[in-house]
Amino acid sequence: MAVVVQPSAAVAAPKHLHGEIPSRKLTREELLKTHKTYLKRNDVNPDAPRPVKQPELAEAYPASTKSIHDVEIIPLGDLAGAVSVVEDAFGNVDKLAVYNQPDSSTLSAVPEGCVVAVKEPYYTHNGAAHDYMICVDHPSDVVLLRFTDPLIPEPLRLGPLLKSAKEWRTAGDTAFIEKDYPTAVFCYTEALETFEDDKLKAPVYTKWAGTNLLLGRYDAALADSLASRTGGVGDWKAYYNAGRAAYGLCQYATSREYLSRALQLNAEGAGGGVRREHARCLARLREEEHGDYAFATMLASLNPQRVHLDCGSFLRRTRIAESQHHGRGLFATEAIRAGELVFVEKATLMPNQYEPMRALAALYAMIVRQLCENPSLARSVLTLYAGEELPERSVEPGTAVDGVPIVDVFLVEGISTKNSFSAPLTSIDNTKPTPPGAAVRMAKGLWAHASHMNHSCVPNTMRSFLGDMLISRATRDIVAGEELFQQYVPVKSLLDGRNAEYKGSWGFECACTLCTGERKSPPAMLNRRREALAAVEKACNKRQPGRDGIMVVPDAVIRNIDRLARQLEDLHEPEVYDKLPRLPLIYSSNCGRRRGGAGPDYRLRGRRRL
Repeated sequence: MAVVVQPSAAVAAPKHLHGEIPSRKLTREELLKTHKTYLKRNDVNPDAPRPVKQPELAEAYPASTKSIHDVEIIPLGDLAGAVSVVEDAFGNVDKLAVYNQPDSSTLSAVPEGCVVAVKEPYYTHNGAAHDYMICVDHPSDVVLLRFTDPLIPEPLRLGPLLKSAKEWRTAGDTAFIEKDYPTAVFCYTEALETFEDDKLKAPVYTKWAGTNLLLGRYDAALADSLASRTGGVGDWKAYYNAGRAAYGLCQYATSREYLSRALQLNAEGAGGGVRREHARCLARLREEEHGDYAFATMLASLNPQRVHLDCGSFLRRTRIAESQHHGRGLFATEAIRAGELVFVEKATLMPNQYEPMRALAALYAMIVRQLCENPSLARSVLTLYAGEELPERSVEPGTAVDGVPIVDVFLVEGISTKNSFSAPLTSIDNTKPTPPGAAVRMAKGLWAHASHMNHSCVPNTMRSFLGDMLISRATRDIVAGEELFQQYVPVKSLLDGRNAEYKGSWGFECACTLCTGERKSPPAMLNRRREALAAVEKACNKRQPGRDGIMVVPDAVIRNIDRLARQLEDLHEPEVYDKLPRLPLIYSSNCGRRRGGAGPDYRLRGRRRL
């Protein structure tokens, strides 16, 4: 039997144990006792979210690319290092921790009596003395075997639980009614493998497709829907389900094609659902072609429970191509005027998790889950930059072995870390002053198209967010063919500080016009500006609560800031900064405001210099 381990329960084995076989392991009775305790604890709150095990990139190893039929079978006793108590063909009993399985997979809670095959397992220490367990990090490295699979060793062969295809179909229907959708998919799969008459398979394919739609497994739902066609007028439901699946994948042109066929066969099918889905699809295509968005309506519809907007992506003014700066980049396909939309992109993946300490882990878990459930995403996600420290990729994105898409969790971790954006619920809310002690709520999301943009400290685009929609506008006129740039993070004032951040996070030093120009300034002048900026920042931190509860800088302090800022301005050499923005002056011009909102004349003059 198997359940998923609480990932937080596993700890790394001491380094001196690496490569060693545990000298003593818990007995069968001890394992069963601790496992029953674990199950009781989980039964108290069965719907609690499962913790996420984020991988350590320093311990990265690639996912297996071999078929389970091509690997060597080894007994559990030879291993060197949701919990399952498992037994192999040699009578060895141990605990198995299967990480990173999606909730829609039977492997997220394997029923008792099922047989799984594990590729390249290892032991890890589980905290207590002599307490070790077998771990599987990559979800594609564990395979649920069918009961009739010849790979199953003779001592573990129990034969199928049910004999006939109709019994499997009935079991699937029962599981569906009980909303146990992963089990329903498993049973329908067995029914399809058992049926010999192709005519009897079509209704099962329809049920299979509907279940996969509910699970968000749109790739499978699309294939199942098309497989359910019989050539008659009843095929409207097959095209209807196929259109919904393609819509879920944001493949709106494909969705329109299938929904149009469903309309031809039964315009009022699904209680008018065919017509409604077709109209919804046409709205997404208009957004893709014309960038025609009702931003005010989108803003009004957002709330903490509804952050994913039903909108398409407007990308036709941009293209991905090789950049002379860093790998690939994003380029304008036509002239774009200042203030116009450059592109609008719906997040490839963005969980509704705005707690900063949990946001990145939630994104990582969602990427792994979606790559397992919808492998067609692999080509847009797994080709993104993941850092230099990971092993070279050995297979094409989306490659499947043993019917399972290969998902390397270390690659996913690198991609999510290097390419994610921090996104407020709305950028408008993010511009408002934050009350004292209030946390800044930011989600983490992946926008695959926007991720191809390179960085510049003085970019030609700026982004904003509405829920899971990233909106990019031109900061100046852009000519056709020009590379598009964005700021990866808010730019720090001083040259060495901001480039240290870029080098540490993304492995590059910026070569934009500002950084290139500032490198002409002598190090002594950089140090003097650093000292002057520190004095300004110290003065700006002398804030007091205003009448509205917002911290403000007193008028007397503002006058001192004005004096210090003039000194800071004089430390910018005209021959270097004549045509460059002077970023240290931004802090001094924006840090304080009087109660009426008016600042000193210097603030206006300073902004002109920027």
